[in-house]
Amino acid sequence: MVWPSGETAFVTGAASGIGLGIARALVASGAGVALADIDGERLAEIARELTAAGGKVTTVELDVSDPGQWEAAADRAEAALGPVSLLFNNAGVSGGGRIEETSLDVWRWIQKINIEAQFIGVSAFLPRFRARGGRAHVTNTASMAGLVPMVTQGAYVASKFASLGFSMVLRDELRGTDIGVSVLCPGTVATRLGVTAAEGEAKLLGRAADVELVERNSALLAAGADPDRVGEQVVEAVRRRDFLIVTHREWAPLVEKVHAEQTRAFGAFDGRHGVDATARMLASGATL
Repeated sequence: MVWPSGETAFVTGAASGIGLGIARALVASGAGVALADIDGERLAEIARELTAAGGKVTTVELDVSDPGQWEAAADRAEAALGPVSLLFNNAGVSGGGRIEETSLDVWRWIQKINIEAQFIGVSAFLPRFRARGGRAHVTNTASMAGLVPMVTQGAYVASKFASLGFSMVLRDELRGTDIGVSVLCPGTVATRLGVTAAEGEAKLLGRAADVELVERNSALLAAGADPDRVGEQVVEAVRRRDFLIVTHREWAPLVEKVHAEQTRAFGAFDGRHGVDATARMLASGATL
């Protein structure tokens, strides 16, 4: 039996897109899957599909941004399928626009779903993983926007850079345990994000969604990667315990440009402040 066959996974944003792709790949691998999403109607449809395909699944209607819902959601998932050993913090939204045009409400909405919910999810499941022992894994969905800044996407980029940093620290804090960590940084994937994010932002602001913007973003996403293939890639990477999962090599030059700017800044500095003991300590493998 090849891991994660026989395990139970909890997947947020599972009603569509990458979350659904991950759920399908997990079912194909022999894992049970708790499908978590705010859209209960779509969850029911997906559960029927995966059950008909021979999958062992349950549905958990969950607003990931509400910390009061997580423990009960974890309990429901485990009551139905047994102990969860894989957490996929995948739910996410985009929105806003240029930074000076983004309202604080939209900024906070994006941060709550894209990064705060990942922290809450880890806080709900990590103690369970530790208490039970055995192999477990956390996968956080960030984005290429967590590696490369994108103009007019300031709130989204900030949340995805935070997700990458959060995942890096979590990985390092769990070294020496049997709990692995991965972070998914996908490029363009054919998901419903253009629709769901616009609808969510419009509801938050009490206005109608911008139809033209939805159509433009949806057309761009439609040309992206197949989310089912991305889901398969993610499950394979988790099985290998890979940390960073990327989907499109075309982003490499843009990432290299960001890193080159950082490296140049260190090379140009004259060292006027002397030796930084904290940096030396971290470089030696010590912790703060």
